[in-house]
Amino acid sequence: MALQEKQPEIRFNLAGPMGMQGVSFAPKVAFFRKDGISGTSNDDFFVAPAGAFIAQAVIRCDLDLDGSGTVELGTDGNPDALIDTTDFDASTAGNWATNIGSASAAAANGLYLPSGDTIRLAVGGTPTQGAVSGCLVYYELDAMEARGVHFDL
Repeated sequence: MALQEKQPEIRFNLAGPMGMQGVSFAPKVAFFRKDGISGTSNDDFFVAPAGAFIAQAVIRCDLDLDGSGTVELGTDGNPDALIDTTDFDASTAGNWATNIGSASAAAANGLYLPSGDTIRLAVGGTPTQGAVSGCLVYYELDAMEARGVHFDL
């Protein structure tokens, strides 16, 4: 799924409708959920546009995965880029993980996608039950630049 492209913005003073003075960009947040987990799967659910920067990824276990079930979050080319199975224990409902400060995820400090990419939730092991949900907090840098530059140095 592709979401509407255009970075949300907030005007915090009355500098004029076309001026960049007083414009602040807000992050986009995309929420996802996978329930009824009953086996391994690769679920590609979001096509990030070119120039996207994923600042944070969060995932939580809503219903525990049995059968040594594992969950990773990343891209179709690197399924554990954001959250690795060593960061996220999906065996207990209520457990959660984020990419921020991960010791094993490649994008522990965020993930820049210069050409865009497909975001993937990968379920491994042999689960017969389970559910997870989470969100991506991201910025579309190309859309921000197209709207206007605050400081042209």
